[in-house]
Amino acid sequence: MVDQRIIDHIHLDTELESVLLLPEERGSVSGSVLIHEYTGLNEVIIGHAQRLAAKGYVVLAADFYGLHNRPSTIDEARTTHRIYRNDRLLMRERAIVCFDVLRAQPQIDLSRIHALGFSFGGGAALELARTGSELQGAVSVYGYLDTSHPVTGGDIKCPLLAIHVNNDPVVPEEHARMFEAEMHAAEVEYELIQLDNARHGFANPKDDGFDAQLAEDMWARVLAWMEK
Repeated sequence: MVDQRIIDHIHLDTELESVLLLPEERGSVSGSVLIHEYTGLNEVIIGHAQRLAAKGYVVLAADFYGLHNRPSTIDEARTTHRIYRNDRLLMRERAIVCFDVLRAQPQIDLSRIHALGFSFGGGAALELARTGSELQGAVSVYGYLDTSHPVTGGDIKCPLLAIHVNNDPVVPEEHARMFEAEMHAAEVEYELIQLDNARHGFANPKDDGFDAQLAEDMWARVLAWMEK
């Protein structure tokens, strides 16, 4: 049975209330920092976290916005996520704080931590990798692929997996090409999977673009990649 508990922490005077999920196994286990979409920490991301925990991961479903800044409307979400999307250094700092909370858990094998995110969270997972954090890998699912601070050789210390929706209005093809150029120039090990006949949000049951079969296929691919 998955054990779920609240973790309170602070960054830049912002009170964060992340959710830690512990699998039944209590030995030294793999961990995952899981970062939400632009709508914030909600039941969708907790559902994703429960799936990971059921596979044996200690998961921190990160509260990126803060307890008192969680959007209650789509307009609020659009405003809140722009704070971090437009300030990638702040996004990196917040991601590191959440990563450090997970690293502090006694059950964690520090050599086996992944970052995983969807949309906004996918961009944040890649930005965390760009900081040189000691990750086993970072995964972005229809996440932002652009950055204001491209990496150079040696900056990223783990392989990356990016699942990108072709003709995505949120993540344009230009950004996919920029990402590829950045990774090639920095000699980063990465895989960019490009999906046709998919929509941004295909893994989110609350999104108009949700596709149950694509979501299951994505999870199978992501979990196999993380467990290599």
